[in-house]
Amino acid sequence: MSIDATPKPFRGPWEGDTKIVIGIDIGTTQSGVAFAFLQNGASQVIHRVTRWPGQEARDQQGKIPTLVWYDRSRKATAFGAEAQLPIIEEQAEDNGWVLAKYFKLHLHPSDMQAKHELKLDELPPGVTLRQIYSDFLGYLLKHTRSFFEDRILDGKQIWSRYSPTMEVVIAHPNGWGIREQAFLRSAAVAAGFATTDQAPTKVRFVTEAEASVHFCIHHTNLGTVLKPGTNFAVCDAGGSTVDTTLYSVTSMRPILKLKEERASACVQAGAIFVDSEVEKHLRKTLANAGLSSEDVVEYTKAGVKDFEGFAKRAFRDETTEQSVAVAHTRFNNTTIRARRGRMSFPGLIIKEFFDVCVKEITASVDQQINGLNVPYILLVGGFGDSVYVRNEFKKRYESRGSKITLTNDSSSKAVADGALIWSTISSVHSRAPRYSFGIKILVPFLSHIHTRQGRVSYTDADGEEVVSGGWSQIVQKGVALDSEVVCRRRYHCRYSTGTPYLEVFTIDLISYSGDGTPEWVNSPNGSLCPGFRTSCTIKANLKNLEGALTSATGRHGLRYWSLSFEVCIRFGGTELESYLEWEEHGIKRTGPASIVSQEINL
Repeated sequence: MSIDATPKPFRGPWEGDTKIVIGIDIGTTQSGVAFAFLQNGASQVIHRVTRWPGQEARDQQGKIPTLVWYDRSRKATAFGAEAQLPIIEEQAEDNGWVLAKYFKLHLHPSDMQAKHELKLDELPPGVTLRQIYSDFLGYLLKHTRSFFEDRILDGKQIWSRYSPTMEVVIAHPNGWGIREQAFLRSAAVAAGFATTDQAPTKVRFVTEAEASVHFCIHHTNLGTVLKPGTNFAVCDAGGSTVDTTLYSVTSMRPILKLKEERASACVQAGAIFVDSEVEKHLRKTLANAGLSSEDVVEYTKAGVKDFEGFAKRAFRDETTEQSVAVAHTRFNNTTIRARRGRMSFPGLIIKEFFDVCVKEITASVDQQINGLNVPYILLVGGFGDSVYVRNEFKKRYESRGSKITLTNDSSSKAVADGALIWSTISSVHSRAPRYSFGIKILVPFLSHIHTRQGRVSYTDADGEEVVSGGWSQIVQKGVALDSEVVCRRRYHCRYSTGTPYLEVFTIDLISYSGDGTPEWVNSPNGSLCPGFRTSCTIKANLKNLEGALTSATGRHGLRYWSLSFEVCIRFGGTELESYLEWEEHGIKRTGPASIVSQEINL
């Protein structure tokens, strides 16, 4: 089964308020934008943004390189396809510009970076990651506006009227969470997509895998072959990450409803790591051939660029060799099979470059589908366009009864389209969180255990000896939750006064990436144990409770006051929503609560 690339209307007319919706996919190597002008009563049509500066000759190209040049004064000078034009590259060399590329890798959570020992390209001197993202998003917005005004009837007037309240959906890898979403939201505000006040409701997020599911259902006959109980997997193989998610169909009528069967997987095995293997091989081969260090650097850079543009895309299997341009046509060296500036590589060597990633990808897919009947696997993403990757998937999975569904439209970013579709007809109603969530609590002191562990006790307001740093879990990793289900747990804070300051009451929500239910958040020295991370701070105004707390007397005769509250977690959409609930003079209150995400200082 393959995908029809022709854009088509959604099902039926739009019944909501008239608005503009924009879907954005900022990939490690390629980015894309799609939009819809949804008019009440009119059909819903996706428009892919094309005709990007530097790509005018390729009218239908719906994606651009994720690149930004910066000059010596830290000002962005060229973006996307323009950044690769020979005239721009000459200006960059003459004026000492620095290229920001693969900057998405800097945003990956620390546990992803540590696991894969990522070698990050340095950011341009004096330029923060936040500036790069806001500059690049600003560029996407500028061209999207120009394209919208040219392609939509009365486009200028419509943009002027509806863009101040437009909705933006940004796709991101499965492995990202609250921290990364907050970073992207602030960058979108800086780029002009929304105001700070609007951003929490106007800038939304969807995982790249879930966006891909909606793209495939919209653009294939997959929706007609699915039935309740059917399982299918989606593997989104991108530039840096490969996301795999297993879904089951829970209902088909009146709308398609899907459930995540397992916590989605995210591995660092994308297309750029094939380039990395090529780079290592070229550098070693050229150095061993006795070339100068300057030539090794220059030829390696040229070779990787040529490989990425041609041999990488053409490679099918180990039976055909590929040649890569590394130098001028006068360069010949028989010992490294270089002739007229081109080096020849046996197919087996190219296969090794790919298999470093393919083995990790298939291991991740195997883990997701293990033990289940999965009749369909959707392979999407830029790396999924590789003929070799596609063939390896077919060889491995079709013999096991899993049909591979492919996209035929390599010129577009399926995720940008899918993000748009998701925003209007979200089909996934049950998700399995990739982390466990909970809070840090006090634990009664047991001297024979805790002293041996090196944990220090102190006396709580009720006179009891306690130890800080215990783990109280609210949400279990990998257990599917309906999007409207609220997980809650009751807690108590004890005070030595009846009028504590409660106007700014905060609780840190903590995530745990490991399996099982550990006992401790903190080690005896107070640092977070491996796998734990502060996800966000939940804040609420409980000032009305000051002077209204419950009073009691502890076992040791100390009078104390107790505050009871519930920490609530809901996975609405693909974002985590967390808030507090409490009773105020017999009435249950919810909020006003806010989530203050951990800042990313990059």
